[in-house]
Amino acid sequence: MSDPAVTVAAIRTNYGPEEERALAAYGDLITALTGAGLHPYVETRGGLAVCALTEDGSVIAVASGDALPLDRARLMGWHVTHVPEDDVAPSWRCRILDTTPTDPADENPGNLALIPVTTAVKAHLVSCPHFHPRAAA
Repeated sequence: MSDPAVTVAAIRTNYGPEEERALAAYGDLITALTGAGLHPYVETRGGLAVCALTEDGSVIAVASGDALPLDRARLMGWHVTHVPEDDVAPSWRCRILDTTPTDPADENPGNLALIPVTTAVKAHLVSCPHFHPRAAA
């Protein structure tokens, strides 16, 4: 198992203009996920998301519905999942939190606060049967 911090550092060296714009728009989310002990990065394949590697190499993906809007003012809520790897068709998927409106016609965003995101992620990783943290040395 590779070191998630090293893996994310390598991903970040390949950022282009789109990833840099997303990083500027969602820097507070990146900071919050880092503070939760994760290793976040911007993902643009298949739509914009902020992903974060966990200690066991699985991925927390943060989007909004299908993808995050590059224009943060258009953000309608957070859709947070946990998957085994950054793949289009993962073998399992845990839904952690979804604050997006249930009615697509609703013009009012759901909860956009970051504390519920990090709280839900931490609680999920404690109980998720798919998460396998390294044993303490």
